[in-house]
Amino acid sequence: MSPYLAVHMTEEQKLKNQYPRMIRVAAFLAVVIHILAFLFMPEYKPEPYRLREKQVLEAIDIPDQFKIPPPPKEEVKKQVVTEIEPSADASEEETIAETVFEVDAPPELPPAPSRPRFFDAYDDPPKLEKMVEPVYPEMAIQSELEGVVGLRIGVDEFGNVVEAVVLQSVPGLDQAAIDAVMQWKFRPAKQRDVAVPVRIFVPVRFTLRG
Repeated sequence: MSPYLAVHMTEEQKLKNQYPRMIRVAAFLAVVIHILAFLFMPEYKPEPYRLREKQVLEAIDIPDQFKIPPPPKEEVKKQVVTEIEPSADASEEETIAETVFEVDAPPELPPAPSRPRFFDAYDDPPKLEKMVEPVYPEMAIQSELEGVVGLRIGVDEFGNVVEAVVLQSVPGLDQAAIDAVMQWKFRPAKQRDVAVPVRIFVPVRFTLRG
């Protein structure tokens, strides 16, 4: 066994041997402190509860220059009863019809929600079945005017073109494109196997070649 370990065990053994003595000394000191505190503590003398003194209100005379007006009197409004006599010149349209309340009458149902004119979402787009070529305007031919007119058209649930709006304009050719597209025929668009009106974009090309 090393000398360091032997010294360490000796000190620990000494502490264990002194532990009961330290406990007895601490207990003795605690008892002495409690006895001294009990002997020298001042005696507690309870004082009886005293009610608060009532405040005495003193009346002060108001000077003559300060005059308090009397409270206003409540005025009762007179009810004027007017009698309306029926006029002999009144027509039947001016008279009020009698209101008849029918208990057994069915309640009025709210109006059905309006169906949108065109659907934004659909499963199958419309398919062109009949196409009419646009008539080239004479002024456009003489001016050798060419281009593509872009139209947004509305196709109803029967496949008919019901509206056409120019989105990409070529001045001098727009009306010819509208007149032609309004004669086109489509297979209507479908949403869940039901024909619905939709809007689509179609280009109409004008060219003098070929």
